[in-house]
Amino acid sequence: MTSTARQRPTIFDVAVRSGVSKSTVSNVIRGAPNVSEETRGRVLAAVAELNYRPNAVARQLVQQRTSTIGVVVGDLTNPIYSELVKLLERHALALGYTTMVSNTDGHAEREAARIEALLERRVAGIAMLQFSGDGSIIDELLADGVALAVISCFEERADCVTIDETKGLAIAVRHLAELGHRRLAYATSPLVEERTDRARHASFVRECRRAGCEEAATIVLDVEAVLADEPGAADELASLLDGDGPTGFAAANDIAAIALIEAVERLGASVPDDVSVVGFDGIELGGLSRIGLTTVAQPRERMAEIGIHLLMDRIESGPAPPPRHVLLEPELVVRTTTAPPR
Repeated sequence: MTSTARQRPTIFDVAVRSGVSKSTVSNVIRGAPNVSEETRGRVLAAVAELNYRPNAVARQLVQQRTSTIGVVVGDLTNPIYSELVKLLERHALALGYTTMVSNTDGHAEREAARIEALLERRVAGIAMLQFSGDGSIIDELLADGVALAVISCFEERADCVTIDETKGLAIAVRHLAELGHRRLAYATSPLVEERTDRARHASFVRECRRAGCEEAATIVLDVEAVLADEPGAADELASLLDGDGPTGFAAANDIAAIALIEAVERLGASVPDDVSVVGFDGIELGGLSRIGLTTVAQPRERMAEIGIHLLMDRIESGPAPPPRHVLLEPELVVRTTTAPPR
């Protein structure tokens, strides 16, 4: 037999033959309702012509709902997400479910592909920890009747549990203001999810105005470049600290805060003697004595527990009930990276 004859037709072959996308073929195979009859007919005709068959696992999963939950996360290297995944897995296991984790590395196309792969395996539901695209995937999942819960960021269209973003960075600003800092800066990184970054920056700005503090600057750190000590990675920070710069920084997350501390010290300044730094998330790494990061901590255990129960309820009840939104209170954890200004 030739190599071509040995190869089984793939879902991509069906997509090309029927003139539709791979996701549309997947929707037809899964029996999703949001496909026109004309498109469905073309796809099924291509399936018959090519003698395409999903693999044995997929065929088995089509016949019954599985006890697997898909978990979609943008960046597993960020400890807040890896810690949440671990907690979700623990709570899911207690309820008789296993988890299948898909990391998107912050790419919208990869996010769509990972979700499609989970649906092809007939997961019982999907927990999303971070969005890599514009969020349009939510509409598609809800239209298909997929059980969905969003965990750690707010989503109006779906069940979600997250911290109250109006209070998060406000707590950091109040802490710095109470210590006597008046010139404050916001530190973030490209790795922070865009909507989350906007919400936290807005909270920072509002509280600066209420506390009578000056919004000295917003600095965007390339965390990986800073931690690798690449040339030029801290130039923006050096310019900011030169002269009458900010004495306090509120960071969008703990990873950005830790990178900021590293950059400050490489520039010859000191934390907290020269500048104070407050992070956001409460990751375990920040609690190490060498770092001692003051942070606004998310209640991760509670968030994971509520998120799993929201998803379980949606799996059982279906898409009919209106979405439920749970906002949790963040908590300030004071350590050694904050002190009164000189």
